[in-house]
Amino acid sequence: MLVVFITKKFIFHHNTSVLFGQVSPALYYIAVIFEVIILVDLLVNFKTGYIDKEAKKVVLNAKKGLLEYCCTKLFLHCASAIPLQTIMFMRYGLEIDCCLCKTNYFVSTLRIINTVSLYRVFETTKYWIRGRASSKITHVYKFLRIIVLGFITMMQFYDLVDTIGLINIINTGELYNDSLYSILLISKFGDPETMSNYKLICYNFGRICKSLLLFTFGFRSSAYYLDKMTSLTAYIIANIFYMWCFLECFAFVNWLKFPEDQIIISQEITLNLVHCRQLPDKLCDKVKLYFAFNSSIMRKVQTMNGLYISLPKILKKEAMLSCYQKRLMKIPFFSVWPLDIIEKVVLLLKEEVYLRNDALTQPWVSGKGLMIVDVGELAVYSAQEQETGHLIDGDYFGELSLVTDMEVRMSYVVAITPCKILVLQKSAFRELMRNYPEMFFNLKNQLKRKFSSAEIEEPQT
Repeated sequence: MLVVFITKKFIFHHNTSVLFGQVSPALYYIAVIFEVIILVDLLVNFKTGYIDKEAKKVVLNAKKGLLEYCCTKLFLHCASAIPLQTIMFMRYGLEIDCCLCKTNYFVSTLRIINTVSLYRVFETTKYWIRGRASSKITHVYKFLRIIVLGFITMMQFYDLVDTIGLINIINTGELYNDSLYSILLISKFGDPETMSNYKLICYNFGRICKSLLLFTFGFRSSAYYLDKMTSLTAYIIANIFYMWCFLECFAFVNWLKFPEDQIIISQEITLNLVHCRQLPDKLCDKVKLYFAFNSSIMRKVQTMNGLYISLPKILKKEAMLSCYQKRLMKIPFFSVWPLDIIEKVVLLLKEEVYLRNDALTQPWVSGKGLMIVDVGELAVYSAQEQETGHLIDGDYFGELSLVTDMEVRMSYVVAITPCKILVLQKSAFRELMRNYPEMFFNLKNQLKRKFSSAEIEEPQT
């Protein structure tokens, strides 16, 4: 939809400007098609309901949807969807391409109303800054959004200025020699060959760049008062976008050089979300514990640090093998496996963080795979909630679930301190073992001999 809104603004500016004179009728039909697309989008947004943030659900009721739409975004969305080009067709019919038809209050009013559609351009460009896999790409799109919005805003501003200049000429009935718009009209209709539409497009582009880049093409000895006000306003608008760009640059540098600040910001945003949703205070405490846990900070730095993200996959693989290969080889039934298979198993490990009092397992539930304690301390409780042991760094449990779905747990495993657990999912492990069936069945027999009953699994240390 962003392309539709931007293209429609350019075409409408071209079709309704007196300076471009008589244009091709095909452009008017194209503008009408774009207006139909915008109206269909408005209807689809209404029909697909809205998200009730308090109830946390999608509401499809037509009456409630209409009420919500009227309360939140009816004016701006509907005003930006007004089919202005279609209204011109209804007024002028096949004579819509007449140049004199554009020199009246009716078309000037339509051009002023078209200013509201700038809001939809601003809204649709938010899609560019959604969360992406790469933070660098996200920042690139943020700068691209500023450039596009700056250019479209300045074009809309000068379109409004030209409309005001035309209304001023209609009211007074005379052209001013020191008015820039009057000079353009005289050049266009006094000598059409020297002022072609192509030159007008270049002039408009240069006028926008002049304001955004804060330079001038020359010096004028005298200027009309409206031109002076236009220059001042354009300078202010350009500096607003420069300030916006400066803030994004500052945020980008902070993201590159100070990931700790981003962690603090992420914590504040998460806590604000918890408070806004009126969630229990216990959840706030858990959020604080999570961000205070060193392993959580490392995971956050890995996702935000530009150096780590830019590393080749082979180096990330080597880093993971260096961290967890020895941990896996300390487990007896893996210690005799070939090194190349051990490396493949290590790459299947997933990190999970559990906070204090979080339950990792429950009785009578099938395990999801092998769980290795990398950091932290866990307590083991029987089904009768009696403490039977502790698990510390390097201990493991749930190995029987790797080879059978018949096992069920007979105990609770609860985190005493914040923990980082390495999980070997049984589904991923079995997928890998399809290439090594003999090793899988040897492991299965070994684990069956280890446990007195294949249907009961106790956490092993």
